[in-house]
Amino acid sequence: MNAPLARLPYLAVCTGLGLVLGWVPLLLHGPIPEKFDVLYINGSLAVWGFYLGRCAIGFWVGVSTWPARWWIRGPLLGLVSMLPLGIVLLATPGCGTLCFRLNMSSAIALGFANAGLAFLLTGRHRAP
Repeated sequence: MNAPLARLPYLAVCTGLGLVLGWVPLLLHGPIPEKFDVLYINGSLAVWGFYLGRCAIGFWVGVSTWPARWWIRGPLLGLVSMLPLGIVLLATPGCGTLCFRLNMSSAIALGFANAGLAFLLTGRHRAP
């Protein structure tokens, strides 16, 4: 297998992918600031927790070595990265389980995509 980014550090590739892929859910499902504005909190600031959590998935995939295989580690770390914010969504009026499921599903998909693309680009399952 000819991996185009095999010479780059695995962590750098995963982090770069995470910074790019982390913005995809914003285009699909949010959250939007208005969901938090109605609760009299600064929604424009509150949604940054979600954006940063999604962008950090790549870093967590790159820095972790367990589980060893990318197709397990990526989705697992995506889920773990967004679970605390998912619990906040469960407590948010007007969101509930639908928002929770959407955010957890996209986090799992982001973790899978991040780890899978890193494997394709580097030829490695994880950092040495």
